Parts: sequence; structure tokens; C-alpha cells
Amino acid sequence: MTQELQQPAFSRESIEMLDAMGLGPVWLLRDSMDPLVPTGALRPAGRPQSPSPKRSAVPARAELTAAKTGSLPQAPQSARAAQTSAASPTAPQAVSQPAVGMSTELLSKIASADWQALQTLSQHCTACALSAMGRQHVVFSDGGPGPKLVVVGEAPGAEEDLQGIPFVGKSGKLLTAMLDSLGLVRRRDCVILNVLKCRPPRNRNPQPEEIVCCGHWLARQLELLKPDVLFLAGRFAISSLLKPADEMFSISKMRGRIHLAQLPDGRQVPAVATYHPSYLLRSPAAKSKAWEDLLLLKAAMKQAGLTLPVREKHWD
Repeated sequence: MTQELQQPAFSRESIEMLDAMGLGPVWLLRDSMDPLVPTGALRPAGRPQSPSPKRSAVPARAELTAAKTGSLPQAPQSARAAQTSAASPTAPQAVSQPAVGMSTELLSKIASADWQALQTLSQHCTACALSAMGRQHVVFSDGGPGPKLVVVGEAPGAEEDLQGIPFVGKSGKLLTAMLDSLGLVRRRDCVILNVLKCRPPRNRNPQPEEIVCCGHWLARQLELLKPDVLFLAGRFAISSLLKPADEMFSISKMRGRIHLAQLPDGRQVPAVATYHPSYLLRSPAAKSKAWEDLLLLKAAMKQAGLTLPVREKHWD
């Protein structure tokens, strides 16, 4: 009697244990059950198998590692196209990819809204895909109309998304310290905005369509704030408001001088470009250049007729 060779049965737990011990990868026979695939996704037994292109074996350990990092391998383009064409024509569209752009009605509301109405309106924005990517809060601003210095950053991070306030994480603490070095207090002496109002997944760079959508909110904010000086922190704040001709510009070449930024109301106001505080946390050596930018901001404020607060002296 001949005895068939049986492959040892692996469970998800055993594969994870082998992976933790640095053993493997675990290779599975083509017809065996893959423990990393949910049971409900398996083809019922007895159903005839349609011919399919021969696929190369993939080590289970590699799939497990990808699953842990959240970046599962992408199917070939032909397979993704087949899955799309097989979808039911009556199935609803995926909410994670809403149409980019704003309706004429929404644009009209933005153009006529006051500060409070604009903030309320922004909380329900679904103009780009960020609204469906785990957003906790729309990060509208820190402060409102009054101060004539406006600080513009790039996009909210995890802590900003949780609190709904820009620059409250580690980079926010650094920005607060930078402003304090000039005697400036958040909300009292300046308003802080971001180019994007929602956090990009994993803090990735803003996408062009997201900048276009959020640009309507930013433009109306600037119309209402009527700033006399702008302090632009990071590449996307600089590109959005200074619009350099070279799309591949470097911040090092943009900083060091006072620019003129064109506001939505047609005015031109002095603007100082600097590194984003998150970059300064990664590159402490650049903090000396950021200090130079702060001194330039002080000069720009004086040029615009803005008086810096007088710091109180305390004698111990």
C-alpha cells in the first residue's frame, strides 16, 4: 500500500510564531489551504475550478510581513481590471474615492460665508478622498479674524486630527517656541492655518487634487483674515501662496528674503518662507537658519507697520 505524502498543516498562529523566531519562509503547495486567507474567501469544495493563468508561489511569510505593515502586495493590473469589470453595475460607488471638485452651490456658499459659517461648512466637506480616509476632525484654524500675521503650514498630523487644531503635536510645540522667541502668542498675535484641512493617510504629502479642493477654503480664510504678513512653513505652503515658477524649487533658495504674496482680494503682502517645524525636528542643524527666518519675519512685520509685543521682564 502506497501512502500519500501529506504536507504539515499550518495555522496563522504557527506562521506568526515561525516568523517571530526568524524561521521560514513557509511555502505552501498550490492546492493546499492558505491559513492567511479568511475562510469565507475560500472557494467551496466541489465547485469546478475555471482555468486561470499559472501564478508563481508566494511565500506565506512575505504575505504576513506585508499584512503587518499594512502594504499588501498589489494584484497585477490585468487582475485588477478583471475584478473591476466583474463588479455589479448596480453596486454603489466606493465612498473612499469621491469625485474631486466642488459643486457650484458649495463654492457659492464658501464665497459668501463669514468666519463662523465657513468653519461650520468645512466640517462637512467631502470634496476629496481625504474625507473618507479615517478623518477625525477637519482642522480649520487656530485663531480667527483680528491678528494681521497669518502662519500657514502644510497639513494636519495625527495629534492635529484628534484635536482639530493645527500645530499641536511636537512640531506645534516647536512652532509655539519659535513664535515666543519674538514675543508672539498664538491666537492673540497670529492665526495659524494649514493648506490641507484634513490629515493625509500616514502623513504623506498632499496630492494636487487635495490642494485644489482645500484651496477654496484657504482662499476664503485669507479673504476674511485680511493678513498684512504671511509666515509660510514648508514646501506646500510656499508653493500654494508664492507660486514659484520652478515646481522643483528648494526651500533653501526661497528663504532668506521677503517675498510678495498675491492674496485672493488682490492685495500683495510681504511673506517669509521657512522650513516646516517637523523638518527642523529631523534636522536640528537647520534651526539656526530658521532663527534667521524669524528675524526676517520681524523685519517684514515692521515693514508692514505691525508692532511686535513688548516682552515683560521679570527680575528674580
